[in-house]
Amino acid sequence: DLLEKSSSVCSALWAPNSITKISAKRKLEAFWCLDFVYCISDIHVTGESEDMSAKERLLLWSQQTTEGYAGVRCENFTTCWRDGRLFNAIIHKYRPDLIDMNTVAVQSNLANLEHAFFVAEKLGVARLLDPEDVDVSSPDEKSVITYVSSLYDAFPKVPEGGEGISANVSIKWVEYQNMVNYLMQWIRHHVTIMSDRTFPNNPVELKALYNQYLQFKETEIPPKETDKSKIKHLYKLLEVWIEFGRIKLSQGYHPNDIEKEWGKLIIAMLEREKTLRPEVERLEMLQQIANRIQRDSRSCEDKLILARNALQSDTKRLESGLQFQHEAEIAGYLLESENLLRQQVIDAQILIDGKYYQADQLVQRVAKLRDDLMALRTECSSVYSKGHSYVTGGDSGALQTLKLMQIRKPLMKSAFVDQNLTEEEVNMKFVQDLLSWVEEMQVQLDRVEWGSDLPSVESHLENHKNVHKAIEEFESSLKEAKISEIQMTAPLKLSYAEKLHKLESQYSKLLNTSRNQERHLDTLHNFVSRATRELIWLNEKEEEEVAYDWSERNPNITRKKEYHAELMRELDEKEEVIKSVQEIAEQLLLENHPARLTIEAYRAAMQTQWSWILQLCHCVEQHLRENAAYFEFFSDAKEAMEYLKNLKDTIYRKYSCDRSSSLHRLEDLVQESMEEKEQLLQYKSTVAGLVGRAKAIIQLKPRNPDCVLKTSIPIKAICDYRQIEVRN
Repeated sequence: DLLEKSSSVCSALWAPNSITKISAKRKLEAFWCLDFVYCISDIHVTGESEDMSAKERLLLWSQQTTEGYAGVRCENFTTCWRDGRLFNAIIHKYRPDLIDMNTVAVQSNLANLEHAFFVAEKLGVARLLDPEDVDVSSPDEKSVITYVSSLYDAFPKVPEGGEGISANVSIKWVEYQNMVNYLMQWIRHHVTIMSDRTFPNNPVELKALYNQYLQFKETEIPPKETDKSKIKHLYKLLEVWIEFGRIKLSQGYHPNDIEKEWGKLIIAMLEREKTLRPEVERLEMLQQIANRIQRDSRSCEDKLILARNALQSDTKRLESGLQFQHEAEIAGYLLESENLLRQQVIDAQILIDGKYYQADQLVQRVAKLRDDLMALRTECSSVYSKGHSYVTGGDSGALQTLKLMQIRKPLMKSAFVDQNLTEEEVNMKFVQDLLSWVEEMQVQLDRVEWGSDLPSVESHLENHKNVHKAIEEFESSLKEAKISEIQMTAPLKLSYAEKLHKLESQYSKLLNTSRNQERHLDTLHNFVSRATRELIWLNEKEEEEVAYDWSERNPNITRKKEYHAELMRELDEKEEVIKSVQEIAEQLLLENHPARLTIEAYRAAMQTQWSWILQLCHCVEQHLRENAAYFEFFSDAKEAMEYLKNLKDTIYRKYSCDRSSSLHRLEDLVQESMEEKEQLLQYKSTVAGLVGRAKAIIQLKPRNPDCVLKTSIPIKAICDYRQIEVRN
C-alpha cells in the first residue's frame, strides 16, 4: 500500500502538464509532503458513508465547505479548481477576515490562485502548487487532491457535538460573548451587594434580609452555575477556532476569568453569611429580651394598680377611723414589683449595650414604672407612717439603684397596739409581720447580684454590710416575739408557737445565707481588686507599646532598648503575681463561688492581656532588630557615598591636564590612576554588600501614622493581632 501511494504521488509530481513547470525546490517540497496523501484516508465529514473512498470524502468535504458561495462549483478535482475560487472559498469559510470574495469574483484566475496560495501559506499550508500549475485546461487531479488534503489538515475540525463550520462559529461566538458579559455583570453586581455590611437594626428587617440571602443562595446561584457550565461548553466548541486565529479572545473572556470572579462572589457570600447569621441570632436574642420586658412591665403595671387600689381602700378606712386591712397585701405587691423591675433594669441595660432599635422606648417605660413604684412607696410611707421606713441604696433617680438590695425595717410590736386589737391579736400580727420580713429578705438574698467589675462589687459589698447589719439587729425583734409567747393562751397559743418556730427556723437560714454572701463578697472583692490592679498595669504597658512611634523620625533606639530590657525584668517579676491571682481564681471556681461568671471573665481577661503583652514584646524585639538594621544600613550607605564623592572630587582635581602637559606628567597620571582603579575595584564589594543588605531592610516611613499611603503595602503580622484593632 505504501509503495502504491508513493507511486501515485510521484506520478502527480512528474505529470507532464503540471509538474514540469514546478521548480526543483517545489519538487523537493512536494516530495517531502507525501504524508498529505496518506492523511486523505483520515478524512471524516458529515454525511459520509462507509463505502466512500478517501477521494470521495475529500470531495464531499470541499462541497460542504463551499456550499452557498456564488459562482463556485465543486464537482471534481480538476477543472472546477482552475479559476481559484474554490481555494479562496475554502479559506474564506474558516478565515473570512483574510479573503474578500467580492474581489475574488472579479479577479483573474492567476490572481485568485496566487492570493489563495499566499494566504494558505501564511496559515501553515506548504505551497505545493503555483498558479501556473492549476490555471490550465485540465489541472492534474492528484496534485490538486494533495493540496486540498493539506488544506483539510491545516484547518480546524468541528469538535464532536459541534454544528456547522463557519456560520455557526459566528453565531456561537456572539452567543458566548453575550453570556459572558451578562454573567460577569451579574457576578460583579452581586459581589458589591454581598460586600455590603450595613445591616438594619430591626430584627424583622434583618431576618427578611437573611431570608433574602438564603433564597438567593438556593434559587439564583444554581441557574448561574448552569450558565457557567454552558459557557465552558461553548468555549470547548470554539477553542479550535480561537487557537486557529479565526476568533480573537478578548482579555477577561476566558472561562478561567469567569471562575476567578465567581470565586470572589462565593467568598463574599460566605463572609456575608458569617457576619449576617450571628447578627440575626443577636437581634433575635435582644427581641426575646424586649418581649420579656414588655411582658414583665404589663405584670408590674397590674400589680401597682392592685396596690394603689388597696392603698386607696385603706386610706378611706383611715379617714373613716377604721383599721387597715391591706398593708401586708400591698407590701407583697410592692416586693413583687421591685423584683420584676430589678430584672427589667438588667434587661434594659442589655438592650442599650446591644443598640436595640426600641431600647429607648423600653427604658422610658421601665423608668416610668420605677417612678410609679417610688411614688407609691412614698404614699404608703405616708399612710402607714407608724414604724414604717424604706431605705434604698444610692440615688433613687437612677436605674442602677434597683440592682441593690432594699431593706424594709420590720414593724415594732408597739405599732399594732393602737389598732383596737387584743393583746394576743397584737402578738399574732407582730409575729406574722416578722415572718413576712424574713421571707422578703430571704427572697432578695437568693436573687442577689455580685457585680461585674470592681466598682459594682464594692457597691454590692457595701450594700450587703447594711443588709447584714439589719439582719443581725432583727434578733432583738425575735427575742421580743419569744417573750410574747408566754402571754398566749388557747386557742391561739398553738398557732403562735408554730409561727414562732417557723420564724426561728427561717431567721437561722437567713442569717446563715447572709454570712455566706458576705464571705463570698469579701473573697470576690479581694480577687477583683488584685486582678483589676494587674490589668491596669498590663493595659498601661500595652498603651506604651502600641502608641510607640517606630517610624524613621524616631531614631532614639538606645533608650527604647533600655526601656524594653526593664520591661522584661518587670514582666519576670509580674509573672509570679499574675500566677498567684490566677490561682485564687482557680480556687474560687473549685469552691463553686456563686460569682463564677465574673471570676471567669477576669481570669480570661488576665490570660488574654498577659498573652497579648508577651506578643507585643515579641513585636518590640522584632522592631528593635529592624530599626537597628535600618539606621545602621543608612549610616554605612552615607559613609560609602561620602567616600565615593570625596574620591570623585579628588580625581577631578588630580587628573586635570591640557595640551601643555608633558608626556612624562601624563605617564605618571596614568600610573597613579591604575592604583586608584584598583582601590575602586576593591571597594566594589562594599557597595555590592550594601545593595544586598538593601533588599532586606524594612521601610520605616510607612509606620508613621502621619504618613499618607498612596498605594497598598503588603503587611506581615508578627503576632496574633486583635481583630477589633484592625483599621482600614
